[in-house]
Amino acid sequence: MQKVIITGGTGLLGSNVVFELLRRGVYTPVVVGRQEEPKRLKDVMDKIEYFRGDVADAAVIEDIIAKTKPKKIYHFAAFLGDYCEDDPIEATRVNVNGVQNLFELALKYDVEQVIFSSSLGVFGYDLDDDEIFTDKTLQRPFSYYGVTKLFAENTGRFYKRKYGLDFRSVRYPAIVGPGVRAGGIVTYTSAIIERSFNNEPYTIELDPDTTVAIIHVEDAAKAAIDLSEAPLENIKMTNYLVNGLTSTPKASELVEMVEKKIPDAKIDFKPNPNWSAIIKLSGREVDDSYARSEWGWNPTFDSYDKIIDAYLAALKK
Repeated sequence: MQKVIITGGTGLLGSNVVFELLRRGVYTPVVVGRQEEPKRLKDVMDKIEYFRGDVADAAVIEDIIAKTKPKKIYHFAAFLGDYCEDDPIEATRVNVNGVQNLFELALKYDVEQVIFSSSLGVFGYDLDDDEIFTDKTLQRPFSYYGVTKLFAENTGRFYKRKYGLDFRSVRYPAIVGPGVRAGGIVTYTSAIIERSFNNEPYTIELDPDTTVAIIHVEDAAKAAIDLSEAPLENIKMTNYLVNGLTSTPKASELVEMVEKKIPDAKIDFKPNPNWSAIIKLSGREVDDSYARSEWGWNPTFDSYDKIIDAYLAALKK
């Protein structure tokens, strides 16, 4: 079977893409991560190739690409959320220089396609109060994380136009799934389930009326692979929003749903003014109609209740 590289393949999204690729049985996953023993992949290590490496180290990544000769690359490695706000230099090294290296190496080694994980963070300033996100919404990021994602989107589009690289990206909302890393403003959408399951208290650092678009991690993985496999002639928008839920509950409503499933949950609110300012710009309804019409996007977990049930089932395993 031909090989595909998954950078950041030990993370929440990347590992689920690995599992789904193995389930479909078309490609051999080549995972690039920074962990010596990736816990999420421990049960499939005999079915993949694994390389430790820093995605911003061009020599290391070139060596991996030269050895494996992948047909495509799923690029999910990133310096996350509020870490970018605290250290924009490292964010630039990983999220900007890293993706630039990857595009150049994809051309050098005739990689056919690059799939990129983008974010709602590419939006921000100068939107009307009641405006929803579409794939044509004005892009003026509030956060530095969003700035780096927007760079990758536009640079990928440039490489597609000028060099014919088949670049495509998914603009993800909050991804919900077991073992989500800290470092993102919207990770509360996972933490309120996982911390409650573990009988740990959790404080949400946002206002109770905060609304954030959400997608289950298995749907997020499915979206990346479905986008990758769509016929090239169908891909017009290049960078696509996806959404998991048909309606977006408030944070307080999510807490109520968790408390119904886990009556002993200990969740409270202590808003962080800086985080609240970002969410007021990015916490909007999402119109993913381009993804639905151009490559058939359709989520499986289309309610938070379904997400909670799947999350708890996974934790119990």
